[in-house]
Amino acid sequence: MLDTLQAWDEALLLLLNGQPSWLAPVAWWLTSKWATLPVVVLLLIQLFARRSWKKGLLGLAMFAACVGGTDAISSRLMKPGFERLRPSHHPQLSGQLHLHEHADGSVYRGGRFGFVSSHAANTFGLATLAVLLFGGGRWRWLFGFAALVSWTRIYLGVHYPGDILFGALLGAGWASALFTLFSRFQRLNPPSATIP
Repeated sequence: MLDTLQAWDEALLLLLNGQPSWLAPVAWWLTSKWATLPVVVLLLIQLFARRSWKKGLLGLAMFAACVGGTDAISSRLMKPGFERLRPSHHPQLSGQLHLHEHADGSVYRGGRFGFVSSHAANTFGLATLAVLLFGGGRWRWLFGFAALVSWTRIYLGVHYPGDILFGALLGAGWASALFTLFSRFQRLNPPSATIP
């Protein structure tokens, strides 16, 4: 069963990795912190727009706990716990992958282990928490952004699609749990009363 799932994961990876090649600069930029920075600025503006400082700071604490939690769980618990090699470190895939080459000739491979994707966990966590805090509608586009960032990890050959899927589930689940926990201790604006 696991061998079949691994074979499907590899087949889908090889289908999506590095194709089309002209998207390489876009994928590299989207996977960087610079692509996420404008999203973070928008979230900060929304947190403090027409809200009390107390509620803004509570929301900020929730976002910090969300990203801090998803990053710690994925990087410090799951990756070393499962020890699943990234495709970019897998010897059987070395000649089949399109990896990002830097200007100095070095090749980007990411860390040694890749299950689950921290990029997917962090961005899907942010998207889920934003929709829960601010009310669906206008913030659902963040799921598209999270999917795009996650796709870059496959495109660059540093994650299997399964790493992405389970990273996204981790992020959405962690954000939902945090929202529920914080909501029990502090009344937040319900989605129907969010600021347009």
